[in-house]
Amino acid sequence: MSRVLVLLLCLSAPGAFAQDGEQVPAPTPPPPGPDLRDLMHSRNLAMGGAYMSMGYGAETLGGNPAALSAFKRYQIEASGSWDIPNGMGFGTLALADSTNQFAGGISYHFATFGGLGRRWAHVTTLALSYAIADWIHLGVSGRHHVIVGASNTNSITMNAGLLIKPVQWLSLGVSGHNLIYNFNRDITRYFVASASALILGQLTPCFDLRADFNQPTPRFAYHGGLEWLIAMTVPVRVGYQYDGIMNHHYVSGGVGWFMEGSGVDFAYRHEIGGANGRLVSLTIKLQLGQ
Repeated sequence: MSRVLVLLLCLSAPGAFAQDGEQVPAPTPPPPGPDLRDLMHSRNLAMGGAYMSMGYGAETLGGNPAALSAFKRYQIEASGSWDIPNGMGFGTLALADSTNQFAGGISYHFATFGGLGRRWAHVTTLALSYAIADWIHLGVSGRHHVIVGASNTNSITMNAGLLIKPVQWLSLGVSGHNLIYNFNRDITRYFVASASALILGQLTPCFDLRADFNQPTPRFAYHGGLEWLIAMTVPVRVGYQYDGIMNHHYVSGGVGWFMEGSGVDFAYRHEIGGANGRLVSLTIKLQLGQ
């Protein structure tokens, strides 16, 4: 176990090394509209973007990687989203395997976003997670960004996280994102504290608090959502998001079909004011076994 902890600490080290010497200036804020933080699957979008402590889907690869080992499954997911007014769209293919004590996965996103400052992004993520015990999980992920257009980069960064389950029905997580500094306005560092619960096997409330310290004054985003699994087959979801980091305000909802880990999810996210986003999303997931 000590070797595993040393490995995870070594992987986290580059985030600290990037801060040596003089403090680097904060990148120029991106223009209004969806960005790379919106690369979520339909379940997450429907629940207000509050998903960092929930580990059942392959979306954990781009969120808190520690949640990857929380559930035993072998899962493939394909997802696509489109924000019609803002011309933002992305497609995702993800594979997650947590059938062993070490869990791993890989995902690929292609996204186009930015309005008049149009960018095209290829984002590849490789994540690893280790269950020290049933109640505590550690995870790291590496992300490779290739962005062309109004903001160019070919760079690598990383996420790292911790997930604790003090009781079977409660999950608490903390994670750091884009820990390796990139001089790019689309890849900024932020931190997340998250919580979710499973009540009576049917209700899943969740909450994420995101914190951004790249400006002189800290900025925060609040994400909350609720899922009701009707007859263990039909999930109905609602969510709310107030994003003081990127100045967005969303309400969202969605439905799906779920059977033994496989299913289909649909989501709609409506922006109140701001860039007037209207985003629709569809995810297909296939669980091959445990």
